[in-house]
Amino acid sequence: MAIVYTYKVNAARVVAQGGLTDVVKEVEVTVTGTDGAAKFELPTTVKLGAADPESFTAFSSLTEEQLVSWVENDTTIDSIKTHIAMVVAKEAEKLAMEQKPLPWQPVPEPVPAAPVPPAV
Repeated sequence: MAIVYTYKVNAARVVAQGGLTDVVKEVEVTVTGTDGAAKFELPTTVKLGAADPESFTAFSSLTEEQLVSWVENDTTIDSIKTHIAMVVAKEAEKLAMEQKPLPWQPVPEPVPAAPVPPAV
Protein backbone atom coordinates (compact mmCIF):
# COMPACT_ATOMS: atom_id res chain seq x y z
CA MET A 1 0.00 0.00 0.00
CA ALA A 2 1.13 3.57 -0.55
CA ILE A 3 1.64 5.94 2.33
CA VAL A 4 -0.94 8.71 2.57
CA TYR A 5 0.36 11.99 3.98
CA THR A 6 -1.77 14.56 5.80
CA TYR A 7 -0.87 17.90 7.30
CA LYS A 8 -2.20 19.76 10.32
CA VAL A 9 -1.10 23.38 10.68
CA ASN A 10 -0.42 24.15 14.34
CA ALA A 11 0.93 27.71 14.17
CA ALA A 12 2.39 30.38 11.91
CA ARG A 13 5.08 32.97 12.65
CA VAL A 14 4.98 36.29 10.83
CA VAL A 15 7.25 39.30 10.16
CA ALA A 16 7.01 42.63 8.36
CA GLN A 17 8.76 42.53 4.98
CA GLY A 18 9.18 45.20 2.31
CA GLY A 19 6.10 47.21 3.21
CA LEU A 20 3.98 44.10 3.82
CA THR A 21 2.76 43.18 7.29
CA ASP A 22 2.18 39.75 8.82
CA VAL A 23 4.21 37.87 6.20
CA VAL A 24 4.29 34.16 7.15
CA LYS A 25 7.92 33.08 7.56
CA GLU A 26 7.50 29.82 9.51
CA VAL A 27 4.76 27.23 9.66
CA GLU A 28 4.55 24.70 12.48
CA VAL A 29 2.92 21.62 11.06
CA THR A 30 2.36 18.00 12.03
CA VAL A 31 2.92 15.68 9.09
CA THR A 32 1.22 12.29 9.41
CA GLY A 33 2.02 9.26 7.27
CA THR A 34 -0.48 6.39 7.23
CA ASP A 35 -0.26 3.00 5.54
CA GLY A 36 -3.10 0.75 6.68
CA ALA A 37 -2.81 0.46 10.46
CA ALA A 38 0.76 1.79 10.50
CA LYS A 39 0.92 5.49 11.32
CA PHE A 40 3.53 8.05 12.33
CA GLU A 41 3.16 11.75 13.17
CA LEU A 42 6.08 14.17 13.01
CA PRO A 43 5.73 17.75 14.21
CA THR A 44 8.11 20.07 12.36
CA THR A 45 8.69 23.71 11.45
CA VAL A 46 8.98 24.75 7.81
CA LYS A 47 10.76 28.03 7.01
CA LEU A 48 9.32 29.89 4.03
CA GLY A 49 11.08 32.16 1.55
CA ALA A 50 10.38 35.79 0.77
CA ALA A 51 6.79 36.79 0.02
CA ASP A 52 5.84 37.82 -3.50
CA PRO A 53 4.15 41.27 -3.26
CA GLU A 54 2.23 40.53 -6.49
CA SER A 55 0.45 37.49 -5.04
CA PHE A 56 0.49 38.41 -1.34
CA THR A 57 -2.54 37.31 0.70
CA ALA A 58 -3.34 39.17 3.91
CA PHE A 59 -2.85 37.04 7.01
CA SER A 60 -6.52 37.38 7.97
CA SER A 61 -7.53 35.90 4.59
CA LEU A 62 -5.22 32.87 4.68
CA THR A 63 -6.65 29.36 4.81
CA GLU A 64 -5.15 26.18 6.19
CA GLU A 65 -5.13 24.81 2.61
CA GLN A 66 -2.89 27.70 1.49
CA LEU A 67 -0.41 27.11 4.29
CA VAL A 68 -0.40 23.37 3.57
CA SER A 69 0.31 24.03 -0.11
CA TRP A 70 3.27 26.22 0.87
CA VAL A 71 4.54 23.47 3.16
CA GLU A 72 4.12 20.82 0.44
CA ASN A 73 6.09 22.96 -2.02
CA ASP A 74 9.00 23.53 0.37
CA THR A 75 12.15 21.58 -0.52
CA THR A 76 12.62 20.24 3.03
CA ILE A 77 9.30 18.37 3.01
CA ASP A 78 10.74 15.56 0.86
CA SER A 79 13.30 14.62 3.54
CA ILE A 80 10.58 14.80 6.21
CA LYS A 81 8.35 12.47 4.18
CA THR A 82 11.29 10.10 3.61
CA HIS A 83 11.83 9.88 7.38
CA ILE A 84 8.12 9.29 8.00
CA ALA A 85 8.05 6.58 5.30
CA MET A 86 10.94 4.77 7.01
CA VAL A 87 9.18 4.81 10.39
CA VAL A 88 5.82 3.77 8.89
CA ALA A 89 7.51 0.85 7.08
CA LYS A 90 9.08 -0.34 10.35
CA GLU A 91 5.72 0.02 12.11
CA ALA A 92 4.01 -2.00 9.35
CA GLU A 93 6.63 -4.76 9.73
CA LYS A 94 6.08 -4.78 13.49
CA LEU A 95 2.30 -4.98 13.09
CA ALA A 96 2.70 -8.00 10.78
CA MET A 97 4.54 -9.94 13.51
CA GLU A 98 3.08 -11.91 16.37
CA GLN A 99 4.47 -11.40 19.86
CA LYS A 100 4.78 -14.61 21.82
CA PRO A 101 5.56 -15.05 25.51
CA LEU A 102 9.10 -16.13 26.22
CA PRO A 103 9.33 -19.83 27.14
CA TRP A 104 11.13 -19.21 30.45
CA GLN A 105 8.63 -16.66 31.72
CA PRO A 106 5.56 -17.76 33.69
CA VAL A 107 2.26 -17.64 31.84
CA PRO A 108 0.05 -14.98 33.42
CA GLU A 109 -3.11 -16.23 35.07
CA PRO A 110 -6.24 -15.28 33.13
CA VAL A 111 -8.31 -12.66 34.92
CA PRO A 112 -11.88 -13.91 35.42
CA ALA A 113 -14.55 -11.71 33.90
CA ALA A 114 -16.68 -9.78 36.35
CA PRO A 115 -20.09 -11.42 36.83
CA VAL A 116 -22.94 -9.76 34.95
CA PRO A 117 -25.91 -9.02 37.20
CA PRO A 118 -29.16 -10.61 36.01
CA ALA A 119 -31.53 -8.39 34.09
CA VAL A 120 -34.42 -7.13 36.18
